[in-house]
Amino acid sequence: MAKFRVLGRALQREDGRGKVTGEAYFTADVIRPDMLWGKILRSPLAHARIVSIDTSRARNLPGVKAVITAQDVSSKLTGRTLADLPILAIERVRFVGDKVAAVAAIDKDTAEEALTLIDVEYEELPAVFDPLEALKPGAPLIHPDYASYEAPETRAPDLRNVQSMLRAKKGDIEKGFSESDKIFEHTFQTQMVHQGYIEPYACSVELDAEGRILAWASTQSPFSARDQMARLLDLPKDQVILHPIVVGGSFGGKDHLIDIPIAYYLARAAGKPVRIVRTYGEELLASAPRHPAMIFLRSGVKRDGRLWARDARVIYNGGAYGAFKPSPPAHMSGALTQGGAYQVPHTRLESLCVYTNQVPGGYMRASGELQTVFAAETHMDMIAAELGIDPLEFRFLNALSEGDGNYSGFQYRDIKCREVLARARGAWTQPKLAPLKPGNSVGRGIALSCRHVGQGESEAEVLLGTDGNVRLVVGIIDQGAGVHVMQTQVVAEILGIKPERVTVEVPDTNHAPFHDGIKGQGATHVTGQAALRATQALIESMKARAAIHWEADPAGIEWRDGRVWLRDGKKSLDLKQLASLAPGEPGRGFAYYDGRIRPREHIFQSVIADVEVDKESGQVQVRRLSTFHDVSVVINSLTHQGQIEGGMLQGLGMAVCEEMLVEDGCVTTLSLGDYKIPTVRDLPARKTTLVSGATEGPGPFNAKPAAEHAITPIPPAIGNAVFNATGVRLTSLPISCGKVYQKLQRKQ
Repeated sequence: MAKFRVLGRALQREDGRGKVTGEAYFTADVIRPDMLWGKILRSPLAHARIVSIDTSRARNLPGVKAVITAQDVSSKLTGRTLADLPILAIERVRFVGDKVAAVAAIDKDTAEEALTLIDVEYEELPAVFDPLEALKPGAPLIHPDYASYEAPETRAPDLRNVQSMLRAKKGDIEKGFSESDKIFEHTFQTQMVHQGYIEPYACSVELDAEGRILAWASTQSPFSARDQMARLLDLPKDQVILHPIVVGGSFGGKDHLIDIPIAYYLARAAGKPVRIVRTYGEELLASAPRHPAMIFLRSGVKRDGRLWARDARVIYNGGAYGAFKPSPPAHMSGALTQGGAYQVPHTRLESLCVYTNQVPGGYMRASGELQTVFAAETHMDMIAAELGIDPLEFRFLNALSEGDGNYSGFQYRDIKCREVLARARGAWTQPKLAPLKPGNSVGRGIALSCRHVGQGESEAEVLLGTDGNVRLVVGIIDQGAGVHVMQTQVVAEILGIKPERVTVEVPDTNHAPFHDGIKGQGATHVTGQAALRATQALIESMKARAAIHWEADPAGIEWRDGRVWLRDGKKSLDLKQLASLAPGEPGRGFAYYDGRIRPREHIFQSVIADVEVDKESGQVQVRRLSTFHDVSVVINSLTHQGQIEGGMLQGLGMAVCEEMLVEDGCVTTLSLGDYKIPTVRDLPARKTTLVSGATEGPGPFNAKPAAEHAITPIPPAIGNAVFNATGVRLTSLPISCGKVYQKLQRKQ
């Protein structure tokens, strides 16, 4: 195994101190001269025609500097892939929280008062909240002009209220079921969940003396926001400048323009900079949460336990708009994981994202996948129970092996599916934990998941300074995962220098190398490879410089330990000496990495959950989580483990407590007092096992990501453990004490 100097070390992130001391500079901290407060008026109705809007009373309020409606802004629809979202509602509103008008005033209180003075007359229209109802022929049509929208190939104009659709198949599904000895059919349901980032969304916009748009926004994709604004306003890209800013978490929820266009139009109307900072009530009412879903699974199994056929359909409640989904098909990147991490000869998978009159769904860590993995892994346990096969051994029997294709026949490489199950056997077979309370039941459950690697494109620039230190210039912001320390370690490892000699800079979008945004656990893969290649380019230029200086054959020059060497070892130059050879241009390496082609390497993980259930109340306590991860080279052990434990906590929340409750289309959990997010205190005992041995990985040094797949198997493992403890099966999330109690009462 390769020996590394820097890789694998638990280097601390440079931004950590600023965040815990309050020195970090977030979007809400941006103060510009004469800055105004912007506020947005939102619809109180789920579906209605806008008859009239009278803004005169608001305009006459002292301190109000601008009021805008749809008549004052571009009529172009926005959306990173599916363009179906107006800047402000045009003629109709489609969910409670839809944007109707906006104001800019001298302070927040005045802006909020002005909203109450805007008079809107609505004509209420029939609404639909259930995606199954929305698919029916007589359902209200939420987007009558859908067929004309700018949209990807996955749109489905012939299906009522369908935003997008994905299908995949392998083999002959009818033949597969006819050859099966037993057939199992189950239905599952998952809830709406918010990303739970610490920082509510905020943005600030001003127009400079040249008419350029200057923006600060809590976005994970500054270049995407720039490009969308330029397209929206028919401007050259260099006329829209996104400035780098600290982002207080995203998890996929800050990957759209969101409120930037409104802040721009307010700033233009008022002639002054405008800041919009959402309350957390607005976040919960009108952001882009994880989609609720219904999953229908039907599997055929051979007598010996081999899976033989899988017919699956998932229906996501997409809400009123599809603009918040950034992936190329404008769908859920994990939608087709209904097939599971298993070899099934015959499959037919379908996924629909359906319009309803609810808050629009967006991306959240392992988008679309957490829903389907919960269904698929619960389904596997239910089949194993019926067949009388141990749940782990049933999975091992059907797990993917090297050379196998997935649900659509796509060939994976370096498959470690059986390895993560084999390493889990020890924890699976050890004695269960003793209950903490007499009379409580304890149980153990398992789940297995497989996750693709995020794709994208990125540039990086490595600059050598006259002092021999280097600057890595990139366009990717760090939303909290530690991407910059990862890049630092990659650069330092290749150069053979201490990481303290590498600094990371993120300029504005007019000066930074391009990066298309953080998504799909692709940061290490895409930006790590860009940093690696830029560093290699710097080394090659330094070798060429040394060859000229020494009048030597470039083929006889090599790089090691932070120096260029003549191959005979008699001469060498360090970085500072190399920089001094060309004082006007110390050194530069630049690279572009195109990682848009889906890597064949996938990541596998198994999880074992130990739970304790209070049969008197139905309360579920997760006592221990044991996780087994397919890894190659770990670049930073601290941030790697942080991703794993963060995934545990988020998965725990979705499993047992988090749920955005909706009544007549309106979210009713409008505070963090009502919407229960687990904290660090809720983390159970945990053990992480890194299953090494992978030789292929898409990242630098063959690294594999750890961000999104860390969350996906947690809920089904907990659900399966609850069944093991109590004998009651829950097929919907969350596994709340109320649901467990009701099931226990029915069982008795």
